[in-house]
Amino acid sequence: PGRGRTPLTKTGKRCALWAAALLALAVFAVAMAWLHYQQLCSPGGGADPYTSDLGQHLGFARQGMVYSTTSLLIGPAYALGGRWGIAVLLAAFHLAAVGVFAWGLRPAVPRWPTPARLLLSLAVCLAQAVWMPRGGYWFQGTVIGTVYHNTTYIMLAPFALLAVLAFYRVWGGMRTKLDLRMWFVYTVLLTLSTSFKPSLVFAFAPALLVLLVEDLIRTRGKNFRQEFILGCSVLPSVALCLIQANVLFQEESSGIHLIFTVDFDRHRMLWGPFNEAAVLGLLRSFVFVGAVGLLLGRRAWGSFRYRFSLLTFCVAMAEALLLVESGERLYHANLWWGPFICFWAFLLESVSVWLRACAEWRAGQREGRLGLRAALCGGALAWHIVSGVCFLALLMQGYSYNIPIQTYNL
Repeated sequence: PGRGRTPLTKTGKRCALWAAALLALAVFAVAMAWLHYQQLCSPGGGADPYTSDLGQHLGFARQGMVYSTTSLLIGPAYALGGRWGIAVLLAAFHLAAVGVFAWGLRPAVPRWPTPARLLLSLAVCLAQAVWMPRGGYWFQGTVIGTVYHNTTYIMLAPFALLAVLAFYRVWGGMRTKLDLRMWFVYTVLLTLSTSFKPSLVFAFAPALLVLLVEDLIRTRGKNFRQEFILGCSVLPSVALCLIQANVLFQEESSGIHLIFTVDFDRHRMLWGPFNEAAVLGLLRSFVFVGAVGLLLGRRAWGSFRYRFSLLTFCVAMAEALLLVESGERLYHANLWWGPFICFWAFLLESVSVWLRACAEWRAGQREGRLGLRAALCGGALAWHIVSGVCFLALLMQGYSYNIPIQTYNL
């Protein structure tokens, strides 16, 4: 009798887990669609309830200004379903981001069922910069993977992570033979992500160059053919960047400059080390990834995926700190989308390192107080998630992401 009940029990648990995951994803999708509909109905001013970039991007698409694949998608969505059409489309992209993140976690927890990875991914996707008494829930100055107010970033997120994950598979064949079909898939995904927003490739291409030069030196040129093929993968994305730049930077004085060569008001700079709000924003963003790096550093450094995602994130941060747009776009902080999307990939690898440490502890490893270190990292992640849920609840109540929320006062 006991043996007869075991398969039924396992099947029942699996069904219950799937039911929980699908219910959570459905609630999340409905919440996203409702929030984005409210944002599309908002006047869009900085302090207006439900303010966002969604209305502005819709206006660009209706005017025929095409600088992103986003413009090609939201126009037909609006024609088919009005504002609700765009809201549902963006909710689908949010779900896609959760699904890709869950797929990316698979190597860290290969024995976990798919619904369990989906639930964890959903929780991590809700994470925002941690709340602290003087920092509050203010979005400005923070760097995080999930964004609710920018159309192009929402659509970029799943494709950017897919491109990075595909690159990891391609790089695995560098020492033997490149899988050209996988290389083609990776190149298409990287190009497609760039067509939504070029933020990833701005940092990915220099990081890839560093990687290829290191491999060239290490192999003494014996792997040059494969290095050359892999390097060519960024060329379509670079061409797209040039096309997008011609649309966005039409004025003679517009473009990208070193921050040292431009006069600016440091109090108006919302990101970077220029004022207290921005510095606190950065500190609030890196609690979990910092804890993983400090407490689980050896395990983390042993992973190529972790090292490369960290390199890409550092390149993106350097670009954001050293470069600015000129003209009226000076204070828009558009170059900070690079750290956002690269942090998204880095967060995936940090969570993977933490999950492996937890699995090792459960398997009986106790050296170096592994359990305590993993628990501290888990507590930091929980802090991010709870803060993110509170932040999302405030957004859905109509608070603007663009103003200080709750306890922060400039």
